[in-house]
Order: sequence, then structure tokens, then C-alpha cells
Amino acid sequence: MNLGPGAILKENLRIVERMLSHLERSYRQAALDLPLQPAMVSGLSDGQIDRLDLYLARFGKLQDFLVSKLFRSLSMASLEDTSQDISLIDSLRRMEKYGIVASLDRWLELRLLRNSLTHEYLTSDEEIAENINAAFSYYPELESTLKRANEYYGRHIDVEH
Repeated sequence: MNLGPGAILKENLRIVERMLSHLERSYRQAALDLPLQPAMVSGLSDGQIDRLDLYLARFGKLQDFLVSKLFRSLSMASLEDTSQDISLIDSLRRMEKYGIVASLDRWLELRLLRNSLTHEYLTSDEEIAENINAAFSYYPELESTLKRANEYYGRHIDVEH
């Protein structure tokens, strides 16, 4: 079955809601260990490391889905010509124009942090603590981005209801 842009967007919003729910659970569990000080890094228990790792994995996965799936489906369901949107910045600018991304600069920082967490092996306790604390500080940004995406969907896409 071939779904239209509105139906794809609705499904992507459902997926993001579920992903955010899992992230929120990890956020609450790992928040017990935060803020993380550099001196605490080497003394983390296996359970603490597992909680932090799970949060960071879900944090990166949610961001990836937002950028690669949800933002694209928002543009398509809005019947925008996205043929010129070839970069992350193009997509984020469009989401900022829609009011879904509150700040292009903040989202670029968020993506840089996600890339650092995903692709770099940090050895400095200071860098590790800083990145983990930063990832936790961005949780409300992801939550509010989804809220604005749902509001946009309700106002501009799902006009029948």
C-alpha cells in the first residue's frame, strides 16, 4: 500500500512519540547520576554506565529520525518543493521557517554533539562529563521540537479534524 504524504507524516509522528517516551524513561533513570563531574567518570558503576549509554543511544537515534524522516515528511506533507534541500542546514532552515525548530544554531549544536557522541572516542574525563551533561541539557529541546511538530501537523496538515 502506498501512503500519501499526510499519512506518512502521521505515522512518523507516532514513531517519534514512542521514541521520545523511551528517551524520557532513560532520562529519568540516568538523571539520578547527573550532573556528572569529571572526577566521577572513572568511578561510574556498570549500572550507571548502562543507564547513561542507553540514554545517549536513544538521544542519537531520536535525533537521526527527526532529521532524516520526520522533518522530510513534514516538508513533503506541506507540499513544499524540497528538491533544493540537499543539506542538513537546508532542512533545519525549513523547519525553523515552519516554527518547528526554535533555533537553527541550537540544532546545529545539537547535531555536533550527537556526532561527537557517536563518532568520537573521548578519553578525557572532562570531555566525557561535558558531553554527557550537554546531551541531558538538550532533552527539553527534543521534547519541544516534537510538540511544535504535532502542533504544525494539527494546524496545517490534518485540516479535516
